[in-house]
Amino acid sequence: MKKMMKKTVTVLLAVMMLTIGVIGCGSDTDESAEGEKIYKIAFVVPYIGDQSYWDLVDRGRQIVDAYDNVETTLIEAGEDTSKWTSVMTDVCESGYDLIVSGNDTYEYYLYEAAENYPDQLFFNFEFGTAQEYDNVYAVKYNTAELGYVAGLLSCAVTTSDMEKANDDKVIGVIVGMENDAMDDFIGGYCQVANSMGVQVIIGYPESWTDVAKAKEMTLNMINSGADVIWQVAGGAGNGVFEACAEENVYALGVDQDQYEQFIESKPEYANVILTSFVKNAQIGIQTAVDKLIAGEYPGGVIENFGIAQDGVGLIENDYYLETVPEDVRNQVEEALEEVKNGNVEVFSVLNGDSAEWQKIKSEAQEAK
Repeated sequence: MKKMMKKTVTVLLAVMMLTIGVIGCGSDTDESAEGEKIYKIAFVVPYIGDQSYWDLVDRGRQIVDAYDNVETTLIEAGEDTSKWTSVMTDVCESGYDLIVSGNDTYEYYLYEAAENYPDQLFFNFEFGTAQEYDNVYAVKYNTAELGYVAGLLSCAVTTSDMEKANDDKVIGVIVGMENDAMDDFIGGYCQVANSMGVQVIIGYPESWTDVAKAKEMTLNMINSGADVIWQVAGGAGNGVFEACAEENVYALGVDQDQYEQFIESKPEYANVILTSFVKNAQIGIQTAVDKLIAGEYPGGVIENFGIAQDGVGLIENDYYLETVPEDVRNQVEEALEEVKNGNVEVFSVLNGDSAEWQKIKSEAQEAK
């Protein structure tokens, strides 16, 4: 059934305090012309347009917004967390069927609101801390498994050698921030590299936006012998692609199909991006919304979405199929199946022993 009127509203923090009580409801009625219930869902994020993580969440919003009986409101609350309690309070007072927010930086305000508004349903699209509330459904994407497969592909395609006696091959990874949540991407990456005798160089620009710093670190990695570099640094990762394009070495993307992202605007970037490793945020968002519509919302449930749940994986686009040799693609497919079936124990920084992580990490080099 088609709704009589369907719109998506973007609410900016500057005007939200004055308008959210009016436009947050999205339409004048809770039912379509045919009497079908319209589910009003608010997405509260700091911003979109990062061409990475937050755009991935917004893509999930767009998917459910296309449902005939769903109407979404996008609220860009800004990065100033001092305003988030007020933002979440206003959203909770606006009559939504579901409020979607999350991420380890901002989930505190979701949990705070969940406690203050026990009758309001929330979806934490990616928890950093698993807190159980009867009105909150939360999911986590298994970034350790993602990193394991990214590491295997990197090790399989690198041909470089370090100039030292054991001629170790070299791969690199640029990680936006040094913290446990981000290191969870590279625990499995380092694990598989160590098992295959491949040297890893890790760079932390400590920024999601410092393209110049990420590029500098990437060039230093390349000068040290790395010829496959994974970027896990949000918008700063564009510096990785720029450096790899200049030096003609391979890169791996994150969060979305970054080859597709750049093929029109910056084909020189696209042509070095073998594939991208993604958290399928739309899977969690669709799961939450589908259960809401079915009257089966799993409040109080905390889930992990890994390879087995199609929560994480890699993009197998035409460029990947054309560029990566078949035997390597078969290795990657076998690794995906092994992890999916539980035959490989992937190391997780978030769930593993900190001493073991320090031991694994000590075998890597740190880029400057």
